[in-house]
Amino acid sequence: MTLPPVWLLDIDGVINAVSRKPDRGVWPADQWITGEANADGVDWPILAARPVVDFIRETHESGRAEIRWHTTWQRDAANLAKLLGLPEFPVQPCPEFAAERQLLAGAAPVGPTWWKLPAAERVVGDEGRALVWTDDDARWELRDQDRDALSRLAPTLIVAPRTHLGLTRKQLRKIDAFLTEQGGA
Repeated sequence: MTLPPVWLLDIDGVINAVSRKPDRGVWPADQWITGEANADGVDWPILAARPVVDFIRETHESGRAEIRWHTTWQRDAANLAKLLGLPEFPVQPCPEFAAERQLLAGAAPVGPTWWKLPAAERVVGDEGRALVWTDDDARWELRDQDRDALSRLAPTLIVAPRTHLGLTRKQLRKIDAFLTEQGGA
């Protein structure tokens, strides 16, 4: 039996459109969910599109992908899940996150690689799983050679939404087509 793809899911800029107002050109005004979710002891404003949340939930419930949080929110992602009515997805194991936290506190960089990349490499390399990776920072942090290396190991789809928009209808269709191609229902 072939395992479904792993979907590494970021929060800010993917589910949470980092903007003061919803973009009505992306989703109608009545399709936006607002609220607050706590991470690191801070209540963060959340602006999420209901169709995005519904797509994520349906993908999980149908077993088309194994969804894992891959975000600086780490275990606090459960707070966002609760707000939006999503299941409590596991957090992708990523020991490199601790090094990133030290860097943010002023330590010297450990290496030239984005802290999120090694976890994605483990999914396609060690686990041999197809990968959907949604992260707005992929646009700046991933190099073409990183993308190529992942794709050589297993089918890979990387989607980098615009931070202020989050996932769009077109991007959800792209994810849906990839999951279908990978044998999802």
